[in-house]
Amino acid sequence: MRNIYAVGSPDPSIPTRLVLASTKSQALAHVAQSLLEVKIASKTDLVDLITKGVLVESIEGETV
Repeated sequence: MRNIYAVGSPDPSIPTRLVLASTKSQALAHVAQSLLEVKIASKTDLVDLITKGVLVESIEGETV
């Protein structure tokens, strides 16, 4: 069974979207695909981001 999910952001400039999906994670992924880019970090990406103080996060929310 599919439900309609309201997918929003704490940022008021990003409008809430209504998404018909089978699961919450599908609704979130659908919206995220239009807002975010995901790729494997290159060595250059790693050096640039780590020197800027960006920490590596694990899927459990822990930092490495």
